[in-house]
Amino acid sequence: MSPLKHPFHATIESSLKALGELVAVLRKEQEALTATDPEVLERFVARKLELLKDLEHSVKAREQILSQAGSGSGLAGSEHFIREHFAPEEIIDQWRQLQEFSKAADQLNTENAKLAFAGEHTTRQALSILTGRPQEPGTYTKRRSRNADNGRSGLSLGKC
Repeated sequence: MSPLKHPFHATIESSLKALGELVAVLRKEQEALTATDPEVLERFVARKLELLKDLEHSVKAREQILSQAGSGSGLAGSEHFIREHFAPEEIIDQWRQLQEFSKAADQLNTENAKLAFAGEHTTRQALSILTGRPQEPGTYTKRRSRNADNGRSGLSLGKC
């Protein structure tokens, strides 16, 4: 039995626990984004950041084990290590669950980023309407047509 087998398995269990909780937190974060409750959102974002730190530690530990074993790195390295050091029934269910949680977390995080951006855009528009002032140009907003801006076209870097 490889001396790296148990530590590797422990990193899988640690990541699995953190990712499972991260998926739940990202779902709550999504609810807070759609309910526009900043206090609740702040709590879930803080917890998400804690979980990401936990995940970072277990991933770094796993990568170190893979390096010591000469198995490569990342997903391919982990799969190589699993094939070399584990019987399929020992870890395959946990490994698949880890991959599923990872995909779900990535998808939820992407959706939450889109929701946050949409909320920010809507808030800017509402403020512009309420104050009677036009929205400030973004850093990379398109300029008006070539004739409307004295022959210049392209992107504006906003006000300097």
